[in-house]
Amino acid sequence: MTTIQGVGDMSDDNSKLLVDIQIQLARIEKTLEVVPTLAAAVETLREIARNADQSAKSAHHRLDLLQAAKEIADEALRTAQAAIAEQNTQKEDQKWFKRTFYGAIISGIAVAIGTAVWAGIKLAAIN
Repeated sequence: MTTIQGVGDMSDDNSKLLVDIQIQLARIEKTLEVVPTLAAAVETLREIARNADQSAKSAHHRLDLLQAAKEIADEALRTAQAAIAEQNTQKEDQKWFKRTFYGAIISGIAVAIGTAVWAGIKLAAIN
């Protein structure tokens, strides 16, 4: 009878083991039910990532264009500043020229007046 009872115990152990395996398989199946949903979510995330990558590339391209425009604007600013400095130099040169020219004219007039007065004095002395 011990052998039959041992076989019965073994059968009960096997039954419990099979029930445990079935429970674990049911848990695994329940866990795997969300895999198709996750696969769809992953595909959606891939599409979002592709769009974000394209947007980043586009933004990078626009930034490159802005950098080029900034460099052109900086060069134009430097050129304008150089032109303004040149104009200021020319204004200073014109001031010097005007002062010299008008000084010469004023000196010439003063000499002419002085000469006329001297000539008047000499003429008055002769008479």
